Amino acid sequence: MGVSIYYSAERERALTGEEQATVDEIATRCNRALADDLRERLPDWHADGEVPPELDDPAYLSEGLHFYKPPLEPGEVLAGSSKLSHGACGLEHCFVQVHHFAEALAELRRRLSGAVWRVHIDGTDLPWDEHTGRYVLD
Repeated sequence: MGVSIYYSAERERALTGEEQATVDEIATRCNRALADDLRERLPDWHADGEVPPELDDPAYLSEGLHFYKPPLEPGEVLAGSSKLSHGACGLEHCFVQVHHFAEALAELRRRLSGAVWRVHIDGTDLPWDEHTGRYVLD
């Protein structure tokens, strides 16, 4: 059984072309940074048993930030999910993924005005802090 993070944004008007380009750019940047971070950590994770040595590519550990193609649910302008867990690994790589996804989703939330967001990990909402403009990961 896997653990996934789910994300969606709803609003009355569709994304503009400029907003879609922003979504694509942020997702690409997030996925690149996540892959680089995982790649950098793999030697230590292999050494301490967090990740088995045969899992030697970040693509084996993370799907990256992934948005569904339309049609979406009524009112949704953006929705997606990413698997966080890998049965052969410990939890540390899950936390690294959540950190990268939360940062990217926070940036999207700030950039897509008027949207109501929901971000949750298998039904448990990731709280949003209005003061910091970030998801709370504590």
